[in-house]
Amino acid sequence: MENDEKILVLSRQDDGSTSNVIEWLVKYNKPYIRLNTDDDKARLHFLDIDDRELTVSKHGEEHNLFNISSIWHRRRGFSLKNVAINFDELEKGILFDTPNYHKNHINSEYKVLTEYFHYILQQDVTAIGNYVSTDVNKLIVLEIAKKYNVPIPKSYVVTTKAGIRRILANTDANFVVTKAISQGVYHFTPDYGYYSYTERITEESLDELPDRFFPSLLQEEIKKKYELRVFYLNEEFYAMAIFSQKRADTVVDFRKHTDQENPQRKVPYNLPQHVKQGLIDIMNELQLNTGSIDILVDEDNNYIFLEVNPVGQFGMTSAPCNYYLERKIAKIL
Repeated sequence: MENDEKILVLSRQDDGSTSNVIEWLVKYNKPYIRLNTDDDKARLHFLDIDDRELTVSKHGEEHNLFNISSIWHRRRGFSLKNVAINFDELEKGILFDTPNYHKNHINSEYKVLTEYFHYILQQDVTAIGNYVSTDVNKLIVLEIAKKYNVPIPKSYVVTTKAGIRRILANTDANFVVTKAISQGVYHFTPDYGYYSYTERITEESLDELPDRFFPSLLQEEIKKKYELRVFYLNEEFYAMAIFSQKRADTVVDFRKHTDQENPQRKVPYNLPQHVKQGLIDIMNELQLNTGSIDILVDEDNNYIFLEVNPVGQFGMTSAPCNYYLERKIAKIL
């Protein structure tokens, strides 16, 4: 079994940022093992809690993950694909009145196991990211921002058309927008990609809504000068201004840019110290040392915090601003 210390990278096959960081690990001759949550190339073999042995095999080599020197929680990493399991048998009904009970039980068993892996492997090693905080609650994050006096948009959760009309009648904003309460839809198939965007509520879209619907997040639309994507790493800030107001298709959501021949203007940006401190307070309470943060700068130069994605893409900030974030991460690991 291989006993040399390695960097443990927990990711997913389609995450390009992971591959870019690994190129720098190779450049610096830093050995690593990458576990992807969506492939079965690694297999869990043995766990000895007392003697600190957690053995996985990959490409014919065995590795003791207790020997890692650092860990990067880019994505989940471990999954049911890493264990011996007969999925054909799993599809068979066992309890005739609750056909999915055994599947849920298997998932619960492995959830406890993987939570232990992440907990114990992060002890006493350099870590970027945090397994516990890889999927933060957007509404709780807004509450934390308020706690530290970080401005946020006026926010509502509504379930009726009448509720939306009430908001519109009592707001100074011209429009309200709706967005996912969770991190949104990001689903890819070999032929298609599916995304959810921030969308403006118009009279036309309001008329099309039923009287009652699933709880939905609404926020007052900020009249912005530009928006900021900020990559946060160990209390360092790598910010980029996006001049999305210059194009009609990106006024509400800069990601809806469709004209690839005329890219949006994106430039490096230096955050004021009071904004940095507020973000540090939020990230510390979330127990996060990295993440991608979205901020709007309104027409009065106020900085309005929107959200943080602990595993958000940072290549979109790194390349336009020449931050070389992939190299910085590789050096830390």
